[in-house]
Amino acid sequence: MPHRLSGKDTHLRRRSQERKSSADLLKNSVLSGKIVTIRSFALKPSLSMTTQTLRLSLVCFVLVWWCADIVGGSLFAVTLPEKLPEHPRLFFTKQKEAEIKEQIKTDAFLDQLVQELIKKADRVKAEPPSKYDIPDGIRLLNQSRRSIDRTTTLAFAYRMTGNKEYADAAITEMLTVCRFKDWNPSHYLDVAEMATAVGIGYDWLYDVIPNEQREEIKAGLMKHALKTGLELYEKGGWWTTGHNNWNEVCNAGLTIGALAVAEDERTIAESIVNAAIKSMPNGLSVYKPDGAYPEGPGYWAYGASFTGLMLKVLDGIVPDAQAELLKTEGLNVTGDYYMNIISPNYLNFNYADGGDGADASPMMFALSTFYDRPDYAVWLREFLQRKNRFASGRLAVFHAIWYNPAGTSADFAKTPLAQKFSGIQDVCTMRTAWDDPNAAFLGFKGGDNKANHGHLDIGSFVYEVNGVRWAVDLGADNYNLPGFWGQQRWNYFRQNNRSHNTLVIGDKIQNPAAVCEIGNFVPGGTIELLAGIFEDPDVIASASVDMTDAYKGQAECVLRIACFRKDGEMEIRDIIQGVKDPVRWGMMTRAEIELDGKTAILSQNGKKIRLELTTFDAEETAKFEIVSAKPPTEAENQNDGYRMLAIVSIPQLDRGQLMIRVVIKPM
Repeated sequence: MPHRLSGKDTHLRRRSQERKSSADLLKNSVLSGKIVTIRSFALKPSLSMTTQTLRLSLVCFVLVWWCADIVGGSLFAVTLPEKLPEHPRLFFTKQKEAEIKEQIKTDAFLDQLVQELIKKADRVKAEPPSKYDIPDGIRLLNQSRRSIDRTTTLAFAYRMTGNKEYADAAITEMLTVCRFKDWNPSHYLDVAEMATAVGIGYDWLYDVIPNEQREEIKAGLMKHALKTGLELYEKGGWWTTGHNNWNEVCNAGLTIGALAVAEDERTIAESIVNAAIKSMPNGLSVYKPDGAYPEGPGYWAYGASFTGLMLKVLDGIVPDAQAELLKTEGLNVTGDYYMNIISPNYLNFNYADGGDGADASPMMFALSTFYDRPDYAVWLREFLQRKNRFASGRLAVFHAIWYNPAGTSADFAKTPLAQKFSGIQDVCTMRTAWDDPNAAFLGFKGGDNKANHGHLDIGSFVYEVNGVRWAVDLGADNYNLPGFWGQQRWNYFRQNNRSHNTLVIGDKIQNPAAVCEIGNFVPGGTIELLAGIFEDPDVIASASVDMTDAYKGQAECVLRIACFRKDGEMEIRDIIQGVKDPVRWGMMTRAEIELDGKTAILSQNGKKIRLELTTFDAEETAKFEIVSAKPPTEAENQNDGYRMLAIVSIPQLDRGQLMIRVVIKPM
């Protein structure tokens, strides 16, 4: 039954509505630059000074209430400096430009980095500007990202060479996108990334953009991003309180745009900066407690890179806010997560909606400076060098701008070969070496099946040795499949446990609400077995996940143990109790497979590995077999070139338990 309002309730609601109406009028007047008089608060000469003072106080209260409303209940945290730093003030100041030009004379790595970026600018300059194109009917995002790549690369090249052709091409790019009818605010990442492109280009090229064109670019940024962004902050747009990459990207993009034009649009710029600072801790909360990212390394490279932009753009303008955000729990060690989650051959342990191609994120340079971690800088320099990623990605110029030459390979002397990361998604990784691209690597996860971008993949693993990824994760399917973000998500092959390197019991999916932690993570010279933990000097680490919750209603107890040895050999043991249906063990691979009962030989790129199977308390029919990776519908990715190495083990009916042990050995 609906609650009946009392006379007092009705009065309070009416007063609240009047206050909101008055406040909205004030907000609109400030945004439009007009001065208005609110009848109930207007000052009149005939009134006593006490009454006028009271009413003036009420006007001030409404303004304060508006400020509080914008930032979610708190007063403005910061005030922009009365005199803002001159343009360019965002990231690539004139001082930073001079430092880079001087440093490349003696730093061969940085010189190569800059030269590769200028070569990229030559290619980009010859390409047409971005266009208003939403091919899937949802996202302009590809064009927004292209605009960041083009604008930052061209503007950087102009600043480093003085060649005005680069500046002219960047200005044309900005004018083109600012003339779009909108930046697709229904998918606000598109707006945020476009604001990043235009905000940076406007600032870096401020002195060379003709006045009339500068005004047009500023007007486009205001119309398409800053006004729509402030409206979302006021209304409480979902990403403003989101604990995911959207929060990081949208707050950073809007802050960059706001600070680019802050001297001319101070009111809206200050409102946006404060709202973003207020909102940002929601997105940063996912790094607790030890830096792991629940959406996987692909989305870490996205969200964390924009967090780097947010932190760096505040530098020298609102440094106190930067200092507070840098205190976020887990942010100081999130670089450890990123280094560990990427294999020796620079492939992601790509759990969740992500591919295996790793991103050489410039955030690692930023983190190395923020937290005095030279090992982060060493790792990123080696990544850029080994994979020739100097100019790769739309944020590539920040490799040069945030470049840190600190550290040597000696900084890795104490870096552990195995590490566990907790948080929303428990994961651990193990490797045989940090300085060998052919080293063996194991990624193993527990996790939360409800996590943003998550899959039903508790217990899954990836395995790599001799430069080959043998046990793979297929990654996400098409985001535009019907019901992909709703009830149908778990029906799709790539999203559920049928495609992952874990168990399937009775052809059922895992419990979508399951949460399973990595219980025992034992690094260095020990191994966990059913009877306990024993010393073994050849073991780098072992870890276990109690997967019972993932198979709720399918078995009484499900435990998976992973062990990793110094010679690259790995072992997976599954202990299942109270089970009646067949249990399928699976490992997705690109390799060619040769079967011989309980042995399988996998071949790929001229390399081989051997798998050996042992089962207990199961029917003797268990053996390796090959299962198709084709999904049940034609609309899904058909997974051409992939196949699943599987074992179907049937428990003995009188026992209802079994153990599956698979050992994988490099050859």
